[in-house]
Amino acid sequence: MKIIGGERKGGALILRNIAAVAATAVAVACFAVRLAPQAMAQKETAALAAAGFIMPDGAAQVLRTGFDSEHETEEQQETGEAPGVLSEPENSRQPGSKASSSGQAPASSAPAASGAGQKIEELQIGNAGVQYQNVYVRNSNKNHSIDIKAELQKQPAVKIKTDGSPQVLIYHTHTTEAFLTKELSAYPKDGQTRSRDNSRNVVMVGNAVEAQLRAAGIGVVHDLTVHDYPAYNGSYNRSAQTIAKNLQKYPGIQVTLDIHRDAMTTSAGVRLKPTVKVNGKKAAQIMILSGCDDDGTLGFPNWEYNLRLAVRFQKSLSDLFPGLARPLNFGPTKYNGNLTKGSLLVEVG
Repeated sequence: MKIIGGERKGGALILRNIAAVAATAVAVACFAVRLAPQAMAQKETAALAAAGFIMPDGAAQVLRTGFDSEHETEEQQETGEAPGVLSEPENSRQPGSKASSSGQAPASSAPAASGAGQKIEELQIGNAGVQYQNVYVRNSNKNHSIDIKAELQKQPAVKIKTDGSPQVLIYHTHTTEAFLTKELSAYPKDGQTRSRDNSRNVVMVGNAVEAQLRAAGIGVVHDLTVHDYPAYNGSYNRSAQTIAKNLQKYPGIQVTLDIHRDAMTTSAGVRLKPTVKVNGKKAAQIMILSGCDDDGTLGFPNWEYNLRLAVRFQKSLSDLFPGLARPLNFGPTKYNGNLTKGSLLVEVG
């Protein structure tokens, strides 16, 4: 089902992305709190209240299925195209510390990533695929089916503590994936789809998620390492090193969260913008991806644990914000999910 959006208005598109991010963060925080046996209900309330202050009009809203998406082929064949340089990069941030700047990466000779002139079409991506209650899964595996009800009854291998110790690692394999700052019907001539400015790329999303998790008493490591600049090819290999480094330093980490911005394009070259109205407000849709070692060749024996976590997360999002989450994408991919039993990849916008 595709629902084409109506009016296109000028304004701060980045604010809607923040709204989506904040609501996602609330859902993440509430979901993570539910995984913590000793958590108090007040912490859910605190996270919800905090979200209201960073979302336009205090709206509590937020999260994306088919078309040509960057994630359909990028793990197997990354393009090698480098992002444009719009600002200086930031370094990794460890628990309790502020973002800091250090040596800048050398400029790339590759052309800047740009969507210049491409038409933008707004739509709501509806529910499709395998269904159980309000949970939908798009299963692209050939050898594995999914029983959503059964998966919801299985316990994830995740036990979240709310004592402030690092429990969640947030990182970005494609750190420079960026958002437009205005709502437009087409990309401007100088439109950059990637940016090293952390106020307009996916790091901004991670910052909002981090803030809400901390409000719920959950310790977070937000690693700002840039993995897709100056070279895009090999991003997942580099982010795997980032994950390993943090797991060694913080062995108590339960969940690793790779936050992206998706890019869907039709065969005619039209960029698709997935949005949904929640409580009367427009927000960017999101999508969770969970991988499967479908033919046994990926070296991914514990993929089922990630699926359990992803399905529960999808259920929580669907309960809190109906229509915000696109169907969960369950397919024959790895995306570094083999490194923990609590790996999630989330696309925002």
